Amino acid sequence: MRSVVSILCIVLFASFVFAAEAPAKNDAQTLVKQAVAYAQQNGRDKLLNEVRSPNGKFHFKDGQNKGLYIFVYDEKGVVLAHGVRLEITGRNRWNDKDPDGKYWIRDWTDLVHKSGSGWISYKEYNPADHNKIMNKLSYVSLYDGMVIGCGIYIN
Repeated sequence: MRSVVSILCIVLFASFVFAAEAPAKNDAQTLVKQAVAYAQQNGRDKLLNEVRSPNGKFHFKDGQNKGLYIFVYDEKGVVLAHGVRLEITGRNRWNDKDPDGKYWIRDWTDLVHKSGSGWISYKEYNPADHNKIMNKLSYVSLYDGMVIGCGIYIN
């Protein structure tokens, strides 16, 4: 009985530790604000290079930024930089739909044109979870013709 209780305690503790490390909305929003500030201070090209570079501060790295990364699109849906999926750089995703038929690129572009920044939900592949399709909530902001964003995957 003691070993069962001990195992349950370890599992519960591990669950709390994992939950505490999972990125939250404010983490994604903060990273976008940092990326916008970086672009303001260093220019568009340096931001894009920083997002694309595997050693860049906005590129996905285990143990950094709680596993978050920045993505950057132009206002017509072309991927300018992606902090995980370098292979989609240059691809126009304007007509891409999520599994529910939602044109999320169009939706976030409309959002930033109306409000400058905000949150949008859609479904997307999660590269940290074997490309499983999951619900995603992204914070996006418009700066210098770029839609700069960061998202968290939610259950």
